Amino acid sequence: MEVFEELLPQIQFNSMDRQILTVQLLTLFVPTARPPKGVELVTSGPQSTDPQRWLPTIFSLWSFNLRTSVFDAYLMNLVTTLVLEQRGQLKLTNEQLRFVFASGLHFFNLPVSRGAATLPRNISMQLRDSSGVYRMQAGAGLPLKEERAHSFARFIVYTMHDESSGGTLELFEQLVQMIEPFYHPSNNGAWSGLLARFLRHLAKELLQRSRAEAAEDCEVPVDARLSRSVRRRLVVLVRTLAMLLLFSKGEDSVSMSHSTLKHLAELEPDLIFRPLLDTLYTAIDSVTETHRMISAMRALAKLATTLSTFAHYPEGAQHIAPLLTLTLPGIDVNDPTKSYFALSFIHNLCHNGVVFDELLASGDMPEVRSISKESAEDMDVSEPPELDMNQIEWATRASTAQFEAWIDQYLRRVFALMDNLSSSQDTSNNTNSSADMKLVLMASYSIELVLKQCGSRYYPMISRLITQFVTSITSLSAVEGMHKVVNAFVSALPELAHASLLSLCCERIVEEIDNGVGLTPSLSRFTRTHSETTLIWFATMLLALVECSDGQHLLKYKSQIVHAMKLLSGTCMSRHVYNIGGQMLNCVMLTLTSTTPCHTRSVPDSVWNDTEFRDNHFRHWGKHPNVADDSFSLEWHTPSMQEIEFAQELMREMVEPRIGELAAFIDSADKRELSNTENVELNRLVWVLRCGVRGLGHLVPPPGTTIAADDLTDALVGGDDANGMPPRYRLDRQVPGGYVFTDADSSEYGEVMDIRKRAGLATAQALQCVVGRGDGNVENIKALILLGESVVCYYAVDRPQFTSKRRAWNYGIEGFAMDNTICEMPRIYASRRAQLTQV
Repeated sequence: MEVFEELLPQIQFNSMDRQILTVQLLTLFVPTARPPKGVELVTSGPQSTDPQRWLPTIFSLWSFNLRTSVFDAYLMNLVTTLVLEQRGQLKLTNEQLRFVFASGLHFFNLPVSRGAATLPRNISMQLRDSSGVYRMQAGAGLPLKEERAHSFARFIVYTMHDESSGGTLELFEQLVQMIEPFYHPSNNGAWSGLLARFLRHLAKELLQRSRAEAAEDCEVPVDARLSRSVRRRLVVLVRTLAMLLLFSKGEDSVSMSHSTLKHLAELEPDLIFRPLLDTLYTAIDSVTETHRMISAMRALAKLATTLSTFAHYPEGAQHIAPLLTLTLPGIDVNDPTKSYFALSFIHNLCHNGVVFDELLASGDMPEVRSISKESAEDMDVSEPPELDMNQIEWATRASTAQFEAWIDQYLRRVFALMDNLSSSQDTSNNTNSSADMKLVLMASYSIELVLKQCGSRYYPMISRLITQFVTSITSLSAVEGMHKVVNAFVSALPELAHASLLSLCCERIVEEIDNGVGLTPSLSRFTRTHSETTLIWFATMLLALVECSDGQHLLKYKSQIVHAMKLLSGTCMSRHVYNIGGQMLNCVMLTLTSTTPCHTRSVPDSVWNDTEFRDNHFRHWGKHPNVADDSFSLEWHTPSMQEIEFAQELMREMVEPRIGELAAFIDSADKRELSNTENVELNRLVWVLRCGVRGLGHLVPPPGTTIAADDLTDALVGGDDANGMPPRYRLDRQVPGGYVFTDADSSEYGEVMDIRKRAGLATAQALQCVVGRGDGNVENIKALILLGESVVCYYAVDRPQFTSKRRAWNYGIEGFAMDNTICEMPRIYASRRAQLTQV
């Protein structure tokens, strides 16, 4: 009470000099927390902390400052904090609840005059845009509008306890009736964004409260917890407004509606998906209303994980295959936005463990309990409906028969997308290249996930389609996209990809070079002869094939790969061609010596190959083990002795000789200006040497550093920093360091460091020779500088690679996780987290 005795006299309503500061101090020092366990609440005297004694004073103070935005903001935040921290121990009167609702309505500044008689007497006035009569601008020093809406939403959720007359639930129903017209798409205005965010805050706070009260260590009294019937009524009210926003004109409002529906579906999926799916099916079928289809695609992408989790919403499993088929037209080269969300829907399903494999629906279809649209709307809101699991499982099994046709059409549409999108290799200044490349990355990544999650019965069809497209299309406008597709193919099914394409690509490369293609000296990066099209196409496909996660698969094709690399990097004189050859050398050496996660399906191989899982995989959709469990079993590929020996052979046969050739070239060159052929020869030597030096990155750690296999993650697993991390970022097992030779006294370590040293000396000598010999040497000077940077700085990872992996991790986990406390996550996210930690 001393706080009030000190601060209340300083509030003078005829002066604004100290009112703002006084209210801020009041909200800061007024005790809102409950006393600790074992400490009784002081209800009387100057040391009293009982909110019931001072709360009427706060409302009285609040009422005197009606229509003043600063008081509304701070006092709303104070009352909300009090309600939140008391957690059921504080009951507000009906008049106090009505006052807060009326003040919360003023936050929206809605241009309406409705229901004034239902509000408290002292605010029974026309409700119009009140910013003009606020004593202070809603700007500097005040909470943002979204924060005010957040406080109001939290107040509504945490004061809702029962269905009593005049309580929060009844007042919220009245509020919904008043603001519902402003959620309609035809009534878009300045208020739309704030109303949409208010709705999202309501759903998110409701989900957080429900999860907190369902926890075993919840301290909220049982009689103060939110009952199932009240929660379902609240979900229906919020759903009504969110469905109106689904096809709003504002992109931000549409996004907020999707987030709202996702949070609500986590609580009561039957109340959300039944009406929502009726709307989405109609919208996806719409041909004339493109905006409705795009919004439906976005909604599906947002709610894919919730819809496909069988344990959470069993009825959703039978909709997966039909929805995938309906969204196929969304993969359209003429509409990148629609294509992006259609592909996002697919890869979110894959992340959630959906398996694309046909299941047999034995026997006749069980008797169907039909639910008409009218009965679905009028069903009992207070209790969830009873489910006929036999009917649901039969329908789910029957729907999987569509997967084969869907995979076939899906691959064909992605191939057409790749064939028609522009390539960054075709032009150096293309305004659409960035958007096109994002779409290419999304399409290739979704292919990788689909191939990982599909059944083995579809492998021959997949191999036939990809092989047919690779061999029939040799347009360089599609080379970048098809490189990503083949890379996705080899990442998902390396043995099948190599058996289907590797020998074919090597043979076509040898054939083209034997016919004289790529032998004409050229330093141009943007132009190439038409005759090089086929060679560049198959060389790029071969480059994608060697970028696999397990070098063991390359040993079978060792001679073919080495022969192709020597021709591309040692015989060809066209810059485009020998650049691919150098990249291939780099990729092969890194693949052979890298330590990376492998077998990153939704479940471990032991589960994937289990008969029970294969026959009932839909029951496992959405089940993600805790990353700390032994059943998680994240596997790592570590270089075998054969792979290390292969990498050493490449180092001795293709990297070390280039150092001698570069030194010999510099020694033979006099002070004359180099000819075009000599410039090309020097550029080729420098490029191949640079790629080879970068390929040594996994062999030895940086000089002067001794890194054991598990030293990097000891602190992250068991240190103080680990205990303060959110569970989804915390490591629960060691991550291998990844370097092959860590003993500085070993002969292998010395050999690698000697090659790096000799390469650095040759680079310095070449720079001294080339600098000052005319403008024709600019490209070679750049190449030599990059070679020197690689020799000094590159040890298996650089900043762009780290940034790329971090963005992939953040994008994936933000789309999956609802909050930081989650411990379960898809295995592919866990593998990314482990790989990011290793990098």
